[in-house]
Amino acid sequence: MSVVNDRPGRRARLALFVAGLLVAVTVGVLGAAVEFLGAALAPGAVAVLAGLAVLAGLAAGASARARRSSIGVLVATASVAAVGASVLLGLVALLLLLGRLPAGAERRVVGPAAAAIVIAAACAGPFARRAARRTRAAMHAVRRSPDELLADFAENAGRGSPVDDLLRTLAESMRRDWQLSRVEVWTGLDDPAAASNAASNSLLGGRAAPGLHRTLVVPSALDPDADPVPPPLDPAELGMLRRAGVAGPGWLRLWVPRLLDGRQHADEQADRQLRFAPALQGDSVLALVLIERPPDALPFSTADDRALAEVARRLAIVLRNRSLDEALQATLADLRQANVDLQASRRRLVTTADGERKRIERDLHDGAQQHLVALAVGIRLVRDSLATAASPADLELLDELDRGVRESIGSLRDLAHGIYPPLLRDSGLEEALRAAAKRSPLAVTVSATDLGRHPEQVEAAIYFCCLEALANVGKHAPGASVRITLQAVPGELRFEVADDGPGFDPATTPAGAGLSNMADRIGALGGEVAWRASPGHGTVVVGRTPVPRRAPVPAARRTVPVGD
Repeated sequence: MSVVNDRPGRRARLALFVAGLLVAVTVGVLGAAVEFLGAALAPGAVAVLAGLAVLAGLAAGASARARRSSIGVLVATASVAAVGASVLLGLVALLLLLGRLPAGAERRVVGPAAAAIVIAAACAGPFARRAARRTRAAMHAVRRSPDELLADFAENAGRGSPVDDLLRTLAESMRRDWQLSRVEVWTGLDDPAAASNAASNSLLGGRAAPGLHRTLVVPSALDPDADPVPPPLDPAELGMLRRAGVAGPGWLRLWVPRLLDGRQHADEQADRQLRFAPALQGDSVLALVLIERPPDALPFSTADDRALAEVARRLAIVLRNRSLDEALQATLADLRQANVDLQASRRRLVTTADGERKRIERDLHDGAQQHLVALAVGIRLVRDSLATAASPADLELLDELDRGVRESIGSLRDLAHGIYPPLLRDSGLEEALRAAAKRSPLAVTVSATDLGRHPEQVEAAIYFCCLEALANVGKHAPGASVRITLQAVPGELRFEVADDGPGFDPATTPAGAGLSNMADRIGALGGEVAWRASPGHGTVVVGRTPVPRRAPVPAARRTVPVGD
């Protein structure tokens, strides 16, 4: 059973409609402005284009692919509208500079001028960004402001760059733009649950114990032996870093002296050439950024400290978001695997149950039914042999025994067919359901459209779901008529069982075992079952199940009322 919430779909269709409306308004306003300025423009063409934009937005709402891209389409349309607004401002500026409406030959210039403004507005943004990048690349020695560096960092983070590339780009930009001699970035785990997971992973060959590890040094030493990798910061040192903001070597010398190993800070002037800032998220230290300047460079200023604090804050946000995203992706992967395992388990249960049904049907047909047939034949032979010598009472008794045995054979055959009908295997779903409808005490109509044959598991699942629905109608609406509709579409087989009984209120009536059985059967094949009901309007059970994409054997449409 599947209950689908269509609110995201409605929101996506609304976004596509708004996108079409934005395009229509942009085209209409620009067309009206150009027409007002005296350019030769066909108003009918503008109206047609605007109407087509609105219709395209409405039509796109029917496409699942378009609905999935609705946000991107709306953003792109907003950009188009912004370009249109720029063009409109350009035309207004042209009118103000001219001081009057164009006249005579000037009107011929309005159209090309509008086209030129469109091209200029569309190219202004990309050209400006490219020029800024080229200028920065050509002027490596020019120091960018902290705001520019943070803007680039936010842009790279927004593009989803890997964390290692993001950290290296940040460190190299800081070293170049802030005139640093060295940048160190320490990252790792400072969360108890994450630490426990990391410890478990280390037993499986994963990363080592939790803590902050020095993961990046810019510039890196040419000789690794000259700059060995230090051990990770322990919990006590992390506890001290939680209390620190932006600080220098004096703080480190007092509380975490190990971070100063290999560095010489003999005087106060040298002390001002090192700064660090922890990236905090709540009570967790997610990273540590440590920077140095040459002793003869300008000392760190208050503005530098504020910029480093902002870098650490942005870095903490990015690392936390990436951690949450990785956890979400892992959870989604676990859910997908659990769904696959559940579906496989349901399929095994249904397959085993159908196998048992087939075995019981075969045992009844080949065992008990054959014994009863032999008994009936024997009674008939005895009756025929005693026809002249036995009394009428004895012959009547033999006839009664013969009728009883034949009724038992019929009941046993019906029982075997209810367990697993051979007709389903031999003739397909449509014929098996028509035969079941004839045996039903209800007035049942079976309608099928180009059904053909499908995999045995699919046909069996839909057959027994329809029988379950008929049983529910017979139990709760014994006088109702039922219509079973079967339809094969590419990649899918659908069914519907509708009755005109008293119905029920789904909000107050719990789902029974019958509906659960149907959901399990169809769900085992990756399909869905749902029902619609309301008091006084009957009940409709609908379902679908995927089938291999192959052309089914066509069958003529037939609608035959049976069971009357």
